[in-house]
Amino acid sequence: MGESPLTRERSSYVLLSCMVMIIVAAAAGLVFNLLTPQGIGWLPSHMAEPQWQAVDLVQAVELQKEGAVLVDARDPGDYKSERAAGAVNLYPEEIKLLWPLLEPTLREAPAVVVYGRYLSRWPAAQVAQFLRGQGLPKVYVMQGGLTDWKRAGLPVKSPRRNRP
Repeated sequence: MGESPLTRERSSYVLLSCMVMIIVAAAAGLVFNLLTPQGIGWLPSHMAEPQWQAVDLVQAVELQKEGAVLVDARDPGDYKSERAAGAVNLYPEEIKLLWPLLEPTLREAPAVVVYGRYLSRWPAAQVAQFLRGQGLPKVYVMQGGLTDWKRAGLPVKSPRRNRP
């Protein structure tokens, strides 16, 4: 049994209404962005105007050999299950709570290398931007994250499992 002309007309009307709403919302957002002096950025400031420098895995390893502290920007559950050996955890959601505890260690380090889970550098960039804002001079974000670290065979710390 085929669709009735009334059902087709109703479907077309709903589709057209949705398209019009999307176009009006996009136009309103664009106009607002143009009329507001500071505008609304497409990316957060820690990505659009980074104060940190990106490094690849080789550079991150070299910096660690020179005394840099590794900072794991992943959530605490991921950090507890597996992390680069020697890394400390500083998750964006807990940064203001943990900063006072980690500040002495990070200030003494010649550099800080922040990493995240994989290609997405947003949490790591957020932590790195915060650290630069606290006055740390050499803050880097490692490209690739823990995934590349493990793939390269670099040391990883995992909790020991109790054997029965």
